[in-house]
Amino acid sequence: MVSKIKHRLASLPTLAKAALLLLTLLLLLAAILLPIFLIPRHRREQPLPPATPPRDNCSTRANAGAVAFDFSPFLVKYRSGCVHRMDGTDRVPAGLDAATGVTSKDVLIDHATGLSARMYLPPPAAAGGKTKKKEEDDLLPVLVFYHGGAFVIMSPFEPKYHAYLNALVARARVVAVSVDYRLAPEHPLPAAYDDSWAALHWVAKNARAGPEPWLRDRGNLSRLYLAGDSAGANIVHNMAMRAGNESGGAAITGILLLDPYFWGKRPVGAETTDPATRRQYEVTWSFVCAGRYGIDDPRIDPLATPPAELRRLACSRVAVTVSGLDDFEARGKAYAAALNGSGWGGEIVQYETAGERHVYFLDAPASPKSAKELAFAAGYLSRE
Repeated sequence: MVSKIKHRLASLPTLAKAALLLLTLLLLLAAILLPIFLIPRHRREQPLPPATPPRDNCSTRANAGAVAFDFSPFLVKYRSGCVHRMDGTDRVPAGLDAATGVTSKDVLIDHATGLSARMYLPPPAAAGGKTKKKEEDDLLPVLVFYHGGAFVIMSPFEPKYHAYLNALVARARVVAVSVDYRLAPEHPLPAAYDDSWAALHWVAKNARAGPEPWLRDRGNLSRLYLAGDSAGANIVHNMAMRAGNESGGAAITGILLLDPYFWGKRPVGAETTDPATRRQYEVTWSFVCAGRYGIDDPRIDPLATPPAELRRLACSRVAVTVSGLDDFEARGKAYAAALNGSGWGGEIVQYETAGERHVYFLDAPASPKSAKELAFAAGYLSRE
């Protein structure tokens, strides 16, 4: 059979042979190109799932029934179970920030829970007005950031947090992972703690061996920092405590607590003694944890932690910032003092801004005080 085909081909005129060869090449080319045009094209990065609860999951608030819990100015929960969020639901896309040169992208960490994060990478460093030739070989400190919002609002994609991370990453020159943990009341505590712990493990795993390239190729896991504001600062402390009590995690170099959300049953220092204010903080804490933990639980009141346990805080450096008009100022200071008095052997740095309210630097990032606190935070994270 093969010999017959060869004989027939040999007997064909030269022009016919050329035409047959051209036809064969065209058929091969069509076989290669056809799937490209027929198969739908997909973006490299798939859009993130709607992990952050929507502004309003009530079809109409008129049909939502009576108010079950009023957590203004953050949210209102109705007896029907629906939740109306008043803040923290706006989103901005990832990408190149023109003002700082920082690049960001979104990643999905856990399909089962919807746990995701926004990652940030600073631009190449300039030396003498020229871009360093071997910048790609330079490893950067790794920052895991947890946003605030009383455990009930906000996300890494919210405009204020996105702008803050762009500014911090550009100034500190770190590769950052801003975690989108699940929020209460749909997911009461400890969901946020569990998500934050899972994200920390994901960061450590990828910084060691990938596959996430920004962490694998640019991150220096020996300089791992955790940072957060308000409820995020609360998460930072609890992650460092958990790391000290569980083996197998990455070593944390330092933690940065910005206006930490800590509270307790009894006032400390200059903390308010107003019964209504103290009761309100106790009630809202019970709301975000669905009554699982009391107001004296170490998760919200680290001063309730015995000194022998506090010494297990798994890092060598701690920075705490407080604001003078913040209800949480006194306990933030008391936290630093308790850690120092526990026998914990690391370095503690305190930074205070007089005359400002809770996390003022997010609402007024261009103010001189905000710029000064940003410089402090960046300097702390970038110090060798």
